[in-house]
Amino acid sequence: MPKHSMNWEETDAQFLEALLLATGGEGGATLQDVLLMADAIDGSVFTLQEVEQALEKLVAVGYISVQKNKLSLSAAFMEAYTATAVEENAEEQAQLLQLLQAKELTEPKKEETRATLKKYKLKNYYQQYTEQFGG
Repeated sequence: MPKHSMNWEETDAQFLEALLLATGGEGGATLQDVLLMADAIDGSVFTLQEVEQALEKLVAVGYISVQKNKLSLSAAFMEAYTATAVEENAEEQAQLLQLLQAKELTEPKKEETRATLKKYKLKNYYQQYTEQFGG
């Protein structure tokens, strides 16, 4: 039985939007920066499980990479994102969710990704955020 859902959720798109805004599409951002951006966008406060699930999926499809203590958007994501026709009145999260739904999730990739995220110490970074900002 999979640890998390094998479907794309709205929270995945929210997390991706927060990372996109936190990085400006370039470089990397800490988990704290991403969580603060999500809160600034629309008051979203992610649970540890939601962050874990979003990261597993986004890393598994190659849209996010983890380097030391930073999360970065991949060139593949930026290419897909810029190629997406942006509708004037459409919400960013809805368009990101549509982009994500075009990517298939498979359990073996997610299993490999879990090993990568264990090295990242996600729980420690999330705990630091909640202690500092009361998430």
